[in-house]
Amino acid sequence: MEINQEILKKEDKLKGTSGSIADLFVLGFALAITPFCLLGLIGNILVVRIVHKTREMHTTTNYLLANLAVSDAIVILLIPMHFAYSGGFGFLVENFGKFSCKFVVIGDIAMASSATTLSVIAVERYHAILKPFSSNLRLNEENIKKALALIWIFNAVLGFPGFLLNEWNEEKNYTSCDGPWGFKPSLGSNIYSIIYFVFTAYIPIVVFLFCYGSLIKGLYFSNDICAESTNEDNSEKKKLLVTFILATSGFLLGYGPFALSNTISFGKEKEFYFYIRQKVVLLFLLTISLCLNPVLYAFRSSNFKEGFKRVFVLRSSRTVEQNATQLA
Repeated sequence: MEINQEILKKEDKLKGTSGSIADLFVLGFALAITPFCLLGLIGNILVVRIVHKTREMHTTTNYLLANLAVSDAIVILLIPMHFAYSGGFGFLVENFGKFSCKFVVIGDIAMASSATTLSVIAVERYHAILKPFSSNLRLNEENIKKALALIWIFNAVLGFPGFLLNEWNEEKNYTSCDGPWGFKPSLGSNIYSIIYFVFTAYIPIVVFLFCYGSLIKGLYFSNDICAESTNEDNSEKKKLLVTFILATSGFLLGYGPFALSNTISFGKEKEFYFYIRQKVVLLFLLTISLCLNPVLYAFRSSNFKEGFKRVFVLRSSRTVEQNATQLA
């Protein structure tokens, strides 16, 4: 009996040490991810503001980019909630963890909206360049709002099962939220995660490859597309195409590893502390990818570049005026 008790004490001590290491690991990534969250949140909000305030930018493509910015901003805003029940913070944040266990599903819906919006952008570009005279599937100012509404309705339906599957587990100190992205997901959660990734990763990848592959082939390797267009028009189309491909690539580099790792681990037993470290690293990569689009627009789009300038110049001029008033 004494030997067994000593073994149990050693195991508890080892577990506590590992848990502390996991805490420090997660805490380090939580601190490192904070500036990226702030940058991404501010950048995506500015994208929405620029599109909303600039009349010349009220186009179908810019509306889709604004919707993408809204989705990305929601995901970034909710990413810190994942740390409330990850990595051994334990009962110190139990009440917030119980709340975030359900509330983070809104982030899953927004993540799906980002994937769908990028897919719609790819299809819209495909039809605009390759089939400019086919108006059946083209978006315009009359139906773009309906398209955006359908994007959110579809992804709300897709993400809704997460509210039912995510459950707070009182018996666990570390991984307290059981669900599709939890430590030990149930069979139902595993099946749901596969369905979720089919619609948010694998189908979009097929759409991206087909649409952008066809556009690259048509604009760079064949001369039968836009033959009547001027060189300046083709140059602008190529610039837009590269911008959208870069935005899509950023999304895939951030979200792809998350989808791939969950697919590979389908039905497999996960080692607890490896799961913790893997999760926070994947969240870190995802956050970085969601910060890139506003920076990309600022460098690649003259309209967005001017919009960002107006925002910052206006703010700086207001600050100078306020300081002058205070000095007077």
